[in-house]
Amino acid sequence: MSITTTSTALSELTDAFLYLAEYPYGCTEQVASRMLAAAALKDVLSAFHAPGMADPSELKRAMAADLDKLRGLQCDDGGWDYWVRDRASVPYVSLHVTHALVRLKKAGNAIPDDTYRRALEYTNHVENHIPAEYGDYYKRYLRAYALYVMRLSGKPDAGRARKLIQEWGGVDKTPLECLGWMLPTLSEDAASKDVLTQVRGHLNNRVTETASMAQFATHYDDKSYLVLASDHRDDAILLEALIQDQPQSDLLPKLVRNLLDHRVAGRWANTQENCFVLLALDEYFQKYEKVTPDFVARLWLGEQFAGEQSFKGRSADTK
Repeated sequence: MSITTTSTALSELTDAFLYLAEYPYGCTEQVASRMLAAAALKDVLSAFHAPGMADPSELKRAMAADLDKLRGLQCDDGGWDYWVRDRASVPYVSLHVTHALVRLKKAGNAIPDDTYRRALEYTNHVENHIPAEYGDYYKRYLRAYALYVMRLSGKPDAGRARKLIQEWGGVDKTPLECLGWMLPTLSEDAASKDVLTQVRGHLNNRVTETASMAQFATHYDDKSYLVLASDHRDDAILLEALIQDQPQSDLLPKLVRNLLDHRVAGRWANTQENCFVLLALDEYFQKYEKVTPDFVARLWLGEQFAGEQSFKGRSADTK
């Protein structure tokens, strides 16, 4: 038997961050994902003194340049296209950029008032900006992401979340990713108790669990590009939601382990996966690893003492 111990569930994340920071194609989605990762991982990477990280002043300059780029590309309706500002906005991209602006503002960054106001107005009424060819399924999908962003901005709406689940035909027909986006809003609302119980039960039924890892079973169709769906993004979104809703769940470290084990060359498959996984891991860090490690891990095999390892200070090393 081989036992491995470490003081953190977060293995080296520098490669995933640098992938976003150095991504060569700067469309609005990728710029927003880079800003989200920078806002999320600043505390984590600085805590572990991650090699290759830019100094804080350089990160601040890069973020200011990204913000200026996004401000200049905002469309007349308050949303964003991938590359230019004189086309119709793309709903998912617009929500994602607004998501980035909201998190940056919450982190204390200065966001131009007019840019922020128009982005939130677009997000709050995203259903008015979705082309008919998206169909009802993806219209509802986008509305779920919009509810998530509005909650982050300080304007949760559990009534709209419950109504959206009804439109899908119930909890069991609602995509898992969308349940993850809406779960924290439902969890904070006393009137949503019954729906919340159903959501928790459904998620428990849809998780695949082993002794060390867990992941959620989901699928996508040929129109999933409309929401930039990605294999491990739903696990990350649900991890973040469960940390907020069920902070004592034994699924949480297993979901973290599964996500970390699915990195290739230190990162995940694309900008969407990297962005949402890093956001979830930051939530995990803030909730469970904020205190600097200073403890001894002891192991027993039955009643026989099998060894111990001391951990003092931040380190991603394994023993």
